[in-house]
Amino acid sequence: MKTLLRPILNPPSLALVICLVVVLSCFIAVSKAQATNTPFSSLLLVHGYASDPDAWHDSGILAILEKNNWHPGGTFLVEPNGRFHLKATSGTSAQRYYLIDLPSEAPIRYQGTILEAIVASLLQKQPKTLLFAAGHSAGGVALRLAMVERPDLGIRGLITIAAPHRGTDTARLASFITQTPLAMITPFAGLGTLNRSQGLYADLDPEQPGNFLFWLNHREHPRAYYLSIIRKPDGLFSVDPIVPSESQDLTQVQALGRRAERVTSGSGHALQANDGNLMADTLDRWIAQAGQSH
Repeated sequence: MKTLLRPILNPPSLALVICLVVVLSCFIAVSKAQATNTPFSSLLLVHGYASDPDAWHDSGILAILEKNNWHPGGTFLVEPNGRFHLKATSGTSAQRYYLIDLPSEAPIRYQGTILEAIVASLLQKQPKTLLFAAGHSAGGVALRLAMVERPDLGIRGLITIAAPHRGTDTARLASFITQTPLAMITPFAGLGTLNRSQGLYADLDPEQPGNFLFWLNHREHPRAYYLSIIRKPDGLFSVDPIVPSESQDLTQVQALGRRAERVTSGSGHALQANDGNLMADTLDRWIAQAGQSH
């Protein structure tokens, strides 16, 4: 017996056996990981008018996303000339969110062009990621425009929060003020943003034939998931003072209709913590559905 075992247990043969065992173990581990792990997913977060990326943190949304296994990937910083760079956050999480610091006073068309370039840049680095996006207020409209203009980018789903998809009289009023003598004193009252945002107000004028939102809302939208989070009009003090609820509803957009989903939550116009819960639940569902379709 010792004579028979000697050839098997000599150092070269034993080393070969150990190598085979290690390789087989690694193969099994990788196979299990591929079968059970969450697909690599990315989420772009776009703030609204007169706001910045901190709004997602201050509202408590980022904390909720992180409790649901979304981790920071970094912030896209946009320079005045439109160029951008990613201030990345290290990590290897399968689900990562990215903040975008857009020039929120700029026209929607300009914001949309920047978003197209940012999405293309991210997908170039992460071609296999499932890409989703969420936008608050005007940021939601800018994201939708980017999807319509570049359907090839392949954004899998869009969540908008209190977004003026059909326009708002607030933008019309602000635009009117900039065309009166009041425009001369707004900078002294700390309202210089009114004069700087004339193009944005024009883009968010209530939808009617011939204007920007009418054009956008009648354009073909790419195949994707769409959800609008709508503020509840439950009384005088709970109404969104900026955007009427019916304008926030993606199911009322001519090109989408029943392709979109809607849910009502909260009051006022600002981002709220429960938006994070709705986002996390929706993204989990969309990611699962995307996995089943492959």
